[in-house]
Amino acid sequence: MVVYGSCSVVNRIRGGTEEVIICPHRLYADNYRTLRACVLDAIGCSLPMYLAKEYSARKRAGSLPDDYVVLLGRGSGREISLENRGVIRLSLDWVIARVTHGSLTLIIPCEIQSIDITGNYHANWKAYSEEKPTIPNSQHGMNWANVWKRLIPQLILKGSIASTSKLCTQGSYFVVPDRVYIQFEKLVGSVGTVAATGSGVLNVMTYALGPDAPRGSIRALEHRRTVRMLTVEFAKAFASGKTLPLGTQLDDKVQLALNTL
Repeated sequence: MVVYGSCSVVNRIRGGTEEVIICPHRLYADNYRTLRACVLDAIGCSLPMYLAKEYSARKRAGSLPDDYVVLLGRGSGREISLENRGVIRLSLDWVIARVTHGSLTLIIPCEIQSIDITGNYHANWKAYSEEKPTIPNSQHGMNWANVWKRLIPQLILKGSIASTSKLCTQGSYFVVPDRVYIQFEKLVGSVGTVAATGSGVLNVMTYALGPDAPRGSIRALEHRRTVRMLTVEFAKAFASGKTLPLGTQLDDKVQLALNTL
């Protein structure tokens, strides 16, 4: 099995090109910088942040500070799973748990998503890896349908759960490439924003690749926007159907299909 290890793609668009982060792990760069930004945004200050193994070791050694946060998610303990038996079962990408003087005082749920592709970029990647003189174009496409099929419903479900928690007092967080969030805006349309974190608030933090870096170096992540809205308003905007095709289009398409049989 070959692991490509590609984190981003470049797409041709009208008037130029665009870069899109396609691997969520790219958003963990610089020692989980994006999650640290969520902590700073929610709490207003930086706190010591531990992965599960370090937290466990410090706990046994009795060397934990009075105020800190623990990351629970892939590669750090385990993802927090929730279920209503026989109805639904889901997992949170990340939970940031604040512990103050030995007590759990704040929970910050955080979803980190990118976008997957259709097709593939194998020939393109292989030519680069073998330093070929001619590099063929990638044959990938963007699976934008996943935004409304999977990503938006997940945000609504998980944000709704967080809004009923006594400890999610700063809302939930969504870390996403800015280009992917633009697709969210196209689908959902206009949603009223709020000025601050709070219970039931969806805090969106978008990122893009920073300026070009020297050969062999990794480009930094660049924070683009922070957008806040009530999860319930986000859900209403998505369910309103304002950006969906009209029912008259359905009527016409069915009639056309019958006419052509």
